[in-house]
Amino acid sequence: MKCQLTTHTQCPTDAHLILWKTHANAWPQALRPLLDEMALSSESQTTTFGLSSLCQQLTLLSSADIERPDVLRQLTEYLNAVLVSPASHPIAIDISGFDLANRFVFARLRTLLVAVINRFYQLPQLGYKAKQPVSNRQLWLLTAEHSPQATELAAQTQAITQGMLLSRRLADTPANDCRPQDVAQQAADWASAHPQTHCEILDENAIRELGMGCLDATGKGSHNPPRLVTLRWQGAAQSAPTYAFVGKGITFDTGGMWLKEGEGMRTMKYDMCGAATVFGLMETVKTLQLPLNVVAVMALAENMPGVDAMLPGDVVKSHAGHSVEIINTDAEGRLVLADALSYAATRFNPAALIDVATLTGAVVKALGYDISGLMSNNPALSQQLQQAADLTQDRVWPLPLDESFDPQVKSHIADLTNTPPNNAAIAVSAAHFLSKFCHQVAWAHLDVSGTALSRGKFTQASGRPALLLTQFLLDISKGKTNEKNSTGM
Repeated sequence: MKCQLTTHTQCPTDAHLILWKTHANAWPQALRPLLDEMALSSESQTTTFGLSSLCQQLTLLSSADIERPDVLRQLTEYLNAVLVSPASHPIAIDISGFDLANRFVFARLRTLLVAVINRFYQLPQLGYKAKQPVSNRQLWLLTAEHSPQATELAAQTQAITQGMLLSRRLADTPANDCRPQDVAQQAADWASAHPQTHCEILDENAIRELGMGCLDATGKGSHNPPRLVTLRWQGAAQSAPTYAFVGKGITFDTGGMWLKEGEGMRTMKYDMCGAATVFGLMETVKTLQLPLNVVAVMALAENMPGVDAMLPGDVVKSHAGHSVEIINTDAEGRLVLADALSYAATRFNPAALIDVATLTGAVVKALGYDISGLMSNNPALSQQLQQAADLTQDRVWPLPLDESFDPQVKSHIADLTNTPPNNAAIAVSAAHFLSKFCHQVAWAHLDVSGTALSRGKFTQASGRPALLLTQFLLDISKGKTNEKNSTGM
């Protein structure tokens, strides 16, 4: 996928041209009579007729007030309906009428563009169908002049989308081709192809030697043993702070001995969306050449009811030294994250530690499919993430987290239990369990059970919360470099 700048006069004639009702100065002269007629409607309009061979399809968007969240959502929904996926023709969208020096306009236009360019990807492109769809995979941004802000907008849009495509393809891959060792190999191949990136893989033996009893317990029931994969981007001096991201990577979740029903298992190849997201984030960081030290830790395991599988009532010792009573083997995500968080916290002593996980169905019941749950032990970090979420409209909602939830993780036989003794505060209880493994590092937990997937006629990975996490790092980068104050950085 490419996102590039061009002028209106050089707009490809095979493109789907997207214009704005309120930016009439950018309308092609030959299409003005048609556009005047389309503009009579208060709604966005699209047509394939009367285009004078200037484009393949023409869309006129009803409002350019993209800094308004409600308008941004309406436009995104409309374009998702109009742009058949995978888009077979290039897409050209006019950006000449926007004030890109305005931080909100820049970021929210970028959010819309990322949604548009993601329409070039669809499940058949994974290669499992005999007939492969053809997609041009080119987004043209039409502008009167190639300003620094427009150049930065194109660069960020492409970088974010490249990361999202990596994570979406990985999460969409069937579990028989996406085992822990497969993801680890893909990470190693990725790191070997790029300077300043490094990959370290811990196999099942190293996992046991390092005392990661929770990760080991989760993966030992499968013929495909667990892996802990660390990707590192060295964009700053070794003495500079590190920002760590941890992803839950359950490549398939049967529930283990606490076996799920068939319908509940149907989408469980997606229980590794957190790991896929932090992997994709590293692609974005690398592409943007961010002047930061960033690590991504992926805790990879299959949760299977094999002969060696963990049993309800088992007690294991975690990397942090806490003993954990495993009551529900289908609450395995918090187990693998516990060891991964402890490992990342003690190894890298990060300035911020953020985990991403499809952790609980309870957060979906609370927040739905468009808002991720946010829980943190650090108000400043929580505020940073909320600001990035508001700017990008990759939305989150903070949930409480304090010592009053201690009874929810208390065990009578061990230091902690992975399952509350009741059905109260399930999402927060899971996060509170994780907080015990962060070694006092500033930490935030993103429960993306509702937002990690796009749901419609079929299910596929959404790539979220890539925009939120990228903006978080861009804001830090701005603070570190004090550059480009006029852009979304």
